[in-house]
This record gives sequence, structure tokens and C-alpha cells, in this order.
Amino acid sequence: MRLLSPARRSIAGLILATGFLACAPLGAATIEELDALSDVSDNEAAGIAAAQAQAESGAYLEAIATLERVLAVHPKSAEARLNHAVYLCQIDDKRGGLVEIDKLKDKHYEDGVLDRARAMCGRGG
Repeated sequence: MRLLSPARRSIAGLILATGFLACAPLGAATIEELDALSDVSDNEAAGIAAAQAQAESGAYLEAIATLERVLAVHPKSAEARLNHAVYLCQIDDKRGGLVEIDKLKDKHYEDGVLDRARAMCGRGG
């Protein structure tokens, strides 16, 4: 394994940092706002509520990103997983949304919820 020189490590670090900043949500203007989004995502209910508010304002990509942060901390969150799938359908990733919905178990939801989600996504239950 070849080690990088200090100059190359600095350049590699700068490239990585630039890449991470480029992946930041466009709606977040400051590091403080990004920190706030991250903090909200630590709390399952608050993160889901934030994602729902983003989706209601039409910011589906931001809502999906928020739910992905929630799911990183709470991977078994049934509500976050369902919302994530539905929002994928909203951005016209029907295949991705349906794949996610099909992975969900009926026992975690009220009767008919997954069928309605499938229908909304473009395929009957």
C-alpha cells in the first residue's frame, strides 16, 4: 500500500471536502442550518415531521434527504420508510418507490395503507 505525501493528502482532503459541500441540500445556506437539519433527524418524530413539512412545500428531494438521515439513525422506522417510498414516487421514481413499498410489512401499518401507497405510486394494490 502506497502512502500519499502530505501535499497529496491535503489536495485529496480538499477534494473530499468540496464534494461533501456539493452534496449539501441546496435549501440550506449555512453550516448552522445544516447542523439544525442533522439535529432534527436524530429525533425520529421531529425528523419525520420536518420531512413532511418539506414535502408539503414541494421540496421532495429535501424531504427524501431528511428521511434518509432519520433512517440512518432509526433504520426500522416504519413511518419514515413509508414516507421515503411515497416521496420517491412523487419525484417520479415510481420503480424505486414501489420496490421500497414492497419491502414493507403490512403488520406495521393500518389496513390498506400499503395498498393505497402502491396505488398512489401507479400500481394497484
